[in-house]
Amino acid sequence: MTAGTATATGTSRTKAFRSTVLTVRLHRFEVVAFTVLALLGVGLTFYIAARLDAVGYGTECIQAMRTAEVVPTGCEFKINTFYEIVSSQAGPVSALITLLPFLAALMLGVAVIGREVERGTTRLAWALTPSRLTWLAQRLVPVLLLVAGIGLVLGGAADRLLASTEPGIDTANAFEQFGSRGPVLAARAVFVFLLAVAVGAAMGRMLPALLVATVLAIAGITGGSQVHDRMLQGEAVVIGEYRVGDRTLDQRFVLPDGRLIGWEEVERYDPPPTDPNSTENWPTLPHVMIGIPRERYGEVQLREIGALAGGSLVALLFVGLVVQRRRPG
Repeated sequence: MTAGTATATGTSRTKAFRSTVLTVRLHRFEVVAFTVLALLGVGLTFYIAARLDAVGYGTECIQAMRTAEVVPTGCEFKINTFYEIVSSQAGPVSALITLLPFLAALMLGVAVIGREVERGTTRLAWALTPSRLTWLAQRLVPVLLLVAGIGLVLGGAADRLLASTEPGIDTANAFEQFGSRGPVLAARAVFVFLLAVAVGAAMGRMLPALLVATVLAIAGITGGSQVHDRMLQGEAVVIGEYRVGDRTLDQRFVLPDGRLIGWEEVERYDPPPTDPNSTENWPTLPHVMIGIPRERYGEVQLREIGALAGGSLVALLFVGLVVQRRRPG
């Protein structure tokens, strides 16, 4: 490496560092607030998880609940203690660590460009910078990394909390709380962030942009989940008896000839008892569950992340187009 090249590299690193510091200063309240809240969420998660683990409610008590007519006294105490902690502490913390990445994505997203447009500081910034896209990258990348980091950290915390509230579950092969934990939570947060950046850049007003971005984010995440669920419906297979971690989508009844029917046909082949006082279990036909085996969780998760990455890329391209074409004022 020549001296000139080394100097240029050092200069570019210095500029990148200064631009990062400037970006953090522009959003210092949100950065500090969400960082502190994320750390608080992680701390509470591990504290509650440790309390749940210390109760000792494990496989033996779970099996006793399912099979024994009388639950052993020791297990009964553990069950009551365990679920009291789950309802009073784990539930609220789970809601916090699930919603926090989206709040950070929305509030930071609309501010990245929208706040500067609203204040009029883009007039001077765009007049001095040789490239608006360079200016955009300097403003966008540090905040994007922060949102992604918060999503990943809290997604991991949500995995830890799930493992404690559902003893024996393998979080790497389980559809429980899909989309609200792990890398999918981070991918959704990044998608919402870039969507909010796009809305903020287009509208140039913070409060209206925040409201519109919230509506679009809810519609985007909900609509995408429904489309993915329809895809999974088409891929569903017979999974027999329910296992912890499987994604059950429907129930089917097995006819003597092996055909599977749903609830809409069951009365035709298995009429319900006519006596209203009958204690007979109905339907009498054997049933199986239809769904996605837990072993496919990793594949389904990657597909969800890929779709969110595609949506994020579209939003990013839109942001670049708006910044290139927008008037400074």
